[in-house]
Amino acid sequence: FRYGDVADMARALSETARDKMILAAQEIITTVGLAGFSVDQVARSSGVAKTTIYRHFASGDELLLAAIDGMVDQLTTPATGSFRSDLREVVNAFLAVADSLAMRQLFVALISRSMFDQGFAALYRAKRDERHAPIRRVLQRGIARGDVDPEIDIDLAVYLVEGPFLSKRLVENESFRPSEIDAIIDLLVAALAPRSSRAN
Repeated sequence: FRYGDVADMARALSETARDKMILAAQEIITTVGLAGFSVDQVARSSGVAKTTIYRHFASGDELLLAAIDGMVDQLTTPATGSFRSDLREVVNAFLAVADSLAMRQLFVALISRSMFDQGFAALYRAKRDERHAPIRRVLQRGIARGDVDPEIDIDLAVYLVEGPFLSKRLVENESFRPSEIDAIIDLLVAALAPRSSRAN
């Protein structure tokens, strides 16, 4: 074997082990929830040694969140050419995930744990910030087009966009009619518009 062949083989084995541990972690999360999750259980279910797991993930929490991340379709940034349409696409993608009862239950469990575990909360916040990226980019493009007030606090605006949909779909566990989504989007567009256009 050449050195490059050995290195390629090692990488392939490493990726195979990672796939096994992620799949095992997802099965545990789906079957018993966060309360039953542990690195020991992942090692037993996957057949991957704990030492190998910790070479891929610094902690069980990192493995847990990576497994959950893989259970959710990655949100992409829409590019419809319209701020309102981009916003609608982002909301549609969020609601598609939230339509799953298992995902809603998992979200509640993650929030609950974050309230009592500061280390976990920091890791979860970083993952949440990654998932906010498409909304942030939609807002930034809206500013560039002149559809969004350039002086807004984008971090606060992200919460404004998410808020109504989190409240009704996850907190109240109720679905949206398309007309309700459109009405909320209209309110968001008006609230985020440049101050000069709001004054008119």
